[in-house]
Amino acid sequence: MYESSRSITSSACPEWARRRNDRAEPAWELSWWPERLFTLEQAQAGMELAELCSSPEEPGARAEVLARELGTSVKHVMAVLHQRMMERGRP
Repeated sequence: MYESSRSITSSACPEWARRRNDRAEPAWELSWWPERLFTLEQAQAGMELAELCSSPEEPGARAEVLARELGTSVKHVMAVLHQRMMERGRP
């Protein structure tokens, strides 16, 4: 992952996180979960989770922990990421 004061990107997946303006925390938006704002730590966890769920291998126990911390499930994240991939025209 690549992190700056305004964004987090990945070389492992096309997802990103960005800080919305100069608002107080939570101020981070995840590309794959735009309905909610996150703290920096949650955005980092969300990006790690996106990387794990975008891998051709099983996401594993670490992904389960991260998903629980964010209040979602690995199954849900994988479904969202798959849908986003289809929308980008990548089956």
